Amino acid sequence: MNGKTSEDTPPSRSEMDQGSVFARKFPLLTRSVPIVLWALGLEALFLAVRHFVTGNVMGQDSHAYWLAAQGELSYGASPGQRDAYLYSPAFAAVIRPLALLPWPLFCAAWFAVEAAAMIWLVRPLRARWAIPVCLLCLPELVVGNIYILLAAATVVGMRRPAAWSFAVLTKVTTGVGLLWFAARGDWKRLIQGSGATLLIVVVSYAVDPTAWSDWIQFLLANSSGTPDSGISFVVRCLIAVALVVIGARKQWPFLVAPAMVLASPVLVSFVPWTILIAVPRLLLEGSTGKRQ
Repeated sequence: MNGKTSEDTPPSRSEMDQGSVFARKFPLLTRSVPIVLWALGLEALFLAVRHFVTGNVMGQDSHAYWLAAQGELSYGASPGQRDAYLYSPAFAAVIRPLALLPWPLFCAAWFAVEAAAMIWLVRPLRARWAIPVCLLCLPELVVGNIYILLAAATVVGMRRPAAWSFAVLTKVTTGVGLLWFAARGDWKRLIQGSGATLLIVVVSYAVDPTAWSDWIQFLLANSSGTPDSGISFVVRCLIAVALVVIGARKQWPFLVAPAMVLASPVLVSFVPWTILIAVPRLLLEGSTGKRQ
């Protein structure tokens, strides 16, 4: 006995190559998906190039994080406005050391972190799948949001529930994936995830209660301020909950990724769909989970 559990042992290459249940049951779909991925990937490449051609700059979203982490937080800007900061004070506090860098270096570092997370997420895929998936991430890498990091947190959160605090304390409703443990009756991990989030909130609130009050008021004031209607946002969130519950009952963790996309506060561009990059490793998670 070496003291290791199946949860602590990283998946082997043979497990990665086995693919998903869908790949075995639906070979025609498996063969057609790469074609769709390449088409979407080329579209994403076009959007990324157009971003620069139309005069936009690199890291327009990460610039808001850089500004927020440098000084006193302000939630005065509305969602969609340039340099509007939308996340919790805890997120700004965590990235504050990185924000000490000049903006060009911060932007480069943010790009590098997201690119590294992207590479890790696509490692289970063969090149004909991995390349178009990486192309799909280009718009996200260009604007410097957090969707790739959310995808990575989703995968990690399946085994380390505390990782879900990242989703809850940034794009709040994308934390719907934490319900995975409730639907499975895994109360220990649900408490771990919820407890970690609560601990972060308590400590951060003690440091800056005013910022937290401002953020809560900001969330309440903009609860129906998504670009789509308030009704559709509610419907999307309900569908997201249903997907998580179905996935938990069927042992299909890959459903958590589309659930998070649907629960995203904003869903009017190509970028939020980047969360789907978590699917390859979530498929693997479902495959290895059945062996435990």
